[in-house]
Amino acid sequence: MKQSLYITFLISSLLIGQDSFVGETFDRGSIDYNGRKVQATGIGYIPQNVINAGQARRAALRIAKQDALRQLIEIVNGVTLTSETTMSGAMFDDVIKTQVQGVIRGAFQVGDPKYLSDTSIEVVYEVPMSGISEVMIPPTGFLDPFAPSAAAPSGDATAAADGPTTGAITGLIIDCSGLGVRPAMSPQILDQNGGIVYGPSNYTREYAIKNGVAGYAKGLDAGKEDDRVKGNPLVIKAVAASGSNNVDVIIGNSDIMRIRSANSSYGILKDCRVLIVL
Repeated sequence: MKQSLYITFLISSLLIGQDSFVGETFDRGSIDYNGRKVQATGIGYIPQNVINAGQARRAALRIAKQDALRQLIEIVNGVTLTSETTMSGAMFDDVIKTQVQGVIRGAFQVGDPKYLSDTSIEVVYEVPMSGISEVMIPPTGFLDPFAPSAAAPSGDATAAADGPTTGAITGLIIDCSGLGVRPAMSPQILDQNGGIVYGPSNYTREYAIKNGVAGYAKGLDAGKEDDRVKGNPLVIKAVAASGSNNVDVIIGNSDIMRIRSANSSYGILKDCRVLIVL
């Protein structure tokens, strides 16, 4: 009985983990925008000229690591930065390309190597998106990190937000279900006239690098349980996606003051407490 319960719990945990993944998977890796990481699998084969088993294993591991790093370069090229830009488009600049390759060379191994029946070895290497953000996010144009904190919550501001009515508002959820919005590293929230409601001037560069500009969730229920906004989030329904990559989110003009009021009272934008439901 206990074993059956354990197996049920394990399967449920795996399914929950899969449901939280937001990104792209490939034969040899993945881009996880929610977990903010890029992974690649490298394969190493034992060279013909090895002397003993120990040397063979070390050589295969080195080959597998180099293969994983090559895979990471290809996969990172496919990361979507903004509604108009991907990494491959941004790395035409030799300085940026060199810096990104430096980040990839600093990738770390995830888990133990897998020793396969054909004597090959598989290893998984990972690059955190924070490292990529450090390179790609420009140094200026962001909210001053020394700007005054949000004002103390007031009853009028809470009512004006027209969302949660009990306690402090803990974050902002933009429900984009059914709109075809795609995840990216630096999405924006726009009004119906194309004005920026949430962009670099609303958050600090430090938080954008460390936590990501926005989180993602599959479904509104999952979004409300996300640690980024969990508690008492303000929920707004988006009206459309924007940009060639369908990354930016358009909200109704009537919702702008709800967001600004919540931000004025609770500072939800400064530290990127924004989550997009796909």
